[in-house]
Amino acid sequence: MWAVAAEKRGRKDLLCINCRAKKQKVITYGGLRCEPHDALVDADLNPIDEQGRLLKPGERVCGHKDCMNSSHIVAP
Repeated sequence: MWAVAAEKRGRKDLLCINCRAKKQKVITYGGLRCEPHDALVDADLNPIDEQGRLLKPGERVCGHKDCMNSSHIVAP
């Protein structure tokens, strides 16, 4: 027999918080509205396409390397 965590009691699916998590289209940090990249990334977590080219290259003012919000990107 295994124990059921408090967060799962009363739920029929018995899934933990991580298993119930859904992919976010927009993440808000304070007043910043980031749009996370949900595909390929390089070793430094920069968004890339299938050929390995950087998508929307530049410095992210929000500090999140995978942010695709154009207003957060300062071109190099």
